[in-house]
Amino acid sequence: MFGPDKDYLTTWNAMICAFQLTEQVPSYEASDSIIIARAKRAVWVFGLADHAPTALLTYRTRDIQEQFSGSRVQRLRSVFSGMDDPVVRHVLDSLEEAPDHLFDSVHQVRMPRWSQGRVVLVGDAAWCMNLYSGMGATSSLRGGAALGAALREHSDDLAAALDAWETGLRPFITKHQRTARLKQQMFVPSSRRAEALRAVLLGLVRRIRGRRPATEAGGPRTRALSGTSR
Repeated sequence: MFGPDKDYLTTWNAMICAFQLTEQVPSYEASDSIIIARAKRAVWVFGLADHAPTALLTYRTRDIQEQFSGSRVQRLRSVFSGMDDPVVRHVLDSLEEAPDHLFDSVHQVRMPRWSQGRVVLVGDAAWCMNLYSGMGATSSLRGGAALGAALREHSDDLAAALDAWETGLRPFITKHQRTARLKQQMFVPSSRRAEALRAVLLGLVRRIRGRRPATEAGGPRTRALSGTSR
């Protein structure tokens, strides 16, 4: 209906691998979240209350197709070599034993229009924020609710309903698609300079908010916003 996917997928030159750990990183509490971010690569562990933590490895690359060749585990071990940290070692070792995992490139969907005739795209199919935005589920729910409201308001005119839906929703989607680029720097800084700036910004946030919601890897056992260790 809309043409080839490649016409709408923007490539972010980044990869992700996500899977559930069987156990938390040793010496950390079950609910601790841990972050280790370096230039162009990062490891995140998301502590959860009701089941084992989830691990996310993400890195930047200019050759997306090459990342899908050979063993995924060996690829990740190569990418994260040099990050000699017990958290990284535990995550990579756990990946070897994981029954399944997600390994994929990062994209964002940019479309000039989300409908054609009676075919309507909603959520990731229409505007995929990608995981760096942290707004995928929110935007999907908001988009679906707004579509229902527009159809009720213009029940006798489908074209008018879809026009109203897009006009009202697109500014919200555009804003969060743009800010996802900035958020990507928090997930995986693009350079050593970006890594240093990220650490400074997170330090300011900690002082302003006066709270530390994630554990700082490689440092004292305190609650911290970032795990940029050493």
